[in-house]
Amino acid sequence: MRVLLLGPAVQAYRAGLQSLVTTPWDFVDVGVAMDDPALSREIATADAAIAIFFDAKAPAAPRLKLLQVPGAGYDGIQIPALPTGTSLCNCFEHEPGCSEYAMLAMLEWSIRLSKADAEMRRGDWSRSSRFSGAPSGELAGRTVAVVGMGRIGRAVAKRAKAFEMRVIGVNRTVRADEPNLDGFFGLDQLADAVRDADFVVLGCALTPETTGLVDARVLAAMKRDAVIVNVARGPVIDEAALYDALSARRIGGAVIDTWWRYPAARQQDNAAAWPLRFDLLDNVVMSAHIAGWTVGTVARRTRVMAANLDRLARGEALANVIAIGGRT
Repeated sequence: MRVLLLGPAVQAYRAGLQSLVTTPWDFVDVGVAMDDPALSREIATADAAIAIFFDAKAPAAPRLKLLQVPGAGYDGIQIPALPTGTSLCNCFEHEPGCSEYAMLAMLEWSIRLSKADAEMRRGDWSRSSRFSGAPSGELAGRTVAVVGMGRIGRAVAKRAKAFEMRVIGVNRTVRADEPNLDGFFGLDQLADAVRDADFVVLGCALTPETTGLVDARVLAAMKRDAVIVNVARGPVIDEAALYDALSARRIGGAVIDTWWRYPAARQQDNAAAWPLRFDLLDNVVMSAHIAGWTVGTVARRTRVMAANLDRLARGEALANVIAIGGRT
């Protein structure tokens, strides 16, 4: 059987998949562009494909039974474009990395270790208690509102509780038995949930319900020194409203890992592509969608995807099926 690896985003999994599958598979590398002649040629005889993009421009794929996304989000896949009978599957396994990133963001904001390092290299001891420096913050006793109590949210709550934080959960469905929470609010109560929060961590999926969820009204409800951390998807926050709140210092700051727009590979070093010039704000910490991209994530996702390829080869039910082409 043949599986296509579409584009550079899936190359990190290639060697692991080849070593882990227990059924015979040929692995074929092709470009991610839907109009790539190589894709048109190879997908005609492919049984499976691993990709983060797939749209209506894709060539005919009469044998394709599995389109595997190597991550949780499948917003790059146009579900109506799935060939009839093709199962779209995703995988998770990024919650340790995303939750550790969220903890790092809160710790760094409180302690400013990178700033302390820069000061020390200049011979600046002004933060030291020896010279009456202002004390750093700490997480113990602070309140974090975790938006989205799925895999990422639960992992953040567990770690935040270990740091003796007060943890407020926000979710579409309010569950009484959720561990590690000191309070629980529905999504429609988000403005109330964030009023007393020192940190707001976004870990929810991007859906029509959560698009623009954090809007000007929610940002206005936050404390003036509160910090928002986004490891969900960029569009969960209203981009312009966040920029306005940050530039006017109506909130303390933001740590942004996921964005509203992403550059093409040839534009990856183009600062002009950054949304609304967040890089000009000194109360923003930015990263290029790295929170869940860890060696552990790669290893775990590789195992999940290899198991799905084996299931397909053996005619077994696939895991994490999102949709099947041709079905409403």
